[in-house]
Parts: sequence; C-alpha cells; structure tokens
Amino acid sequence: MKKQKKLLRQLSPNNKSKKKGTKKVNSAKVEYNGILFDSKLEIYCYKKLVESGLQFEYTNRKYVIVNPFTFDNLSYEPNKRSGDLLSKRTNKIKYISYTPDFVGIGWIIETKGRPNDQFPLRWKLFKKYLTDNNIKFDLYLPKNQKQIDQCIKLIQLNK
Repeated sequence: MKKQKKLLRQLSPNNKSKKKGTKKVNSAKVEYNGILFDSKLEIYCYKKLVESGLQFEYTNRKYVIVNPFTFDNLSYEPNKRSGDLLSKRTNKIKYISYTPDFVGIGWIIETKGRPNDQFPLRWKLFKKYLTDNNIKFDLYLPKNQKQIDQCIKLIQLNK
C-alpha cells in the first residue's frame, strides 16, 4: 500500500520534487562600494575595471532581444499553478530581455562563473540582436578571475 501511494505521489501533476532539466544557480548577492552585485566574480571584475581606468557602466543597459508578440494558434501547455496536465495558455508572449554586466565603449563583459540553463540561449539571441541591428561590441565571457584579467588586457590592447 505504501509503495502505491509513493508511486501515485510521483505521478501526480502537483509533485514538485526533482524537477528535471532545471538548473538554478544560487550565487550570493554581495554589496561593495554601495552597489549590489550578483556574485563575487562581478565584484572582482568591477575592481579590476576601476584599477584599469577603463570607463564602463554596471548593469545600466537593458536590451529587448525578442519583442513581445501574439501567438494566433492554440497552445496547450502544463499549468504549474493548478497542476493540470495541459491547459490552454495565453496567446500573448512576453518579451525576452538581456542586461549585460559591464558595458564600455565598444565592449561588453558578462561574468558567468556558473551559468543557468537559460543563459546560453539568451547569449545567442543577444549576439543575433547585435548582428541584426548592426551594433558593434566586442563580447567577453570570462568564467574566472584569470579570464577577467585577460579580458581587461585585451580591451586595453584593442582601444
């Protein structure tokens, strides 16, 4: 009897345990110099950029990389709130945006120690957005302090 109940719980649409295909990254938010950063790696990058004398902005620019649109056909998808297996979904699709970590004149640094599942697609869409709109930025995607040091040297060489 216990095995049957356990199996039923696992098959239940309301079962929240062990979500497959989701990867949540819990990096610690840290304050430095009156600014709230998403990670210690961002703070390291910020300090190094200040040391280098390069002019930059931190998370001040937001790009809408996919505009909102209306889907004119039917769409039945799982409903997480009600637990229904499939329910009719709204036809209004929200925009997708991207906010880079550091933006300078002609360059962007996006620090990613451990990217979440959404980031690779969002990064590709951002590159496509830049290409489609003929916006010229050199992009840097360091994953550790050594790569940040290398990025800053490359930016200084390419000035």
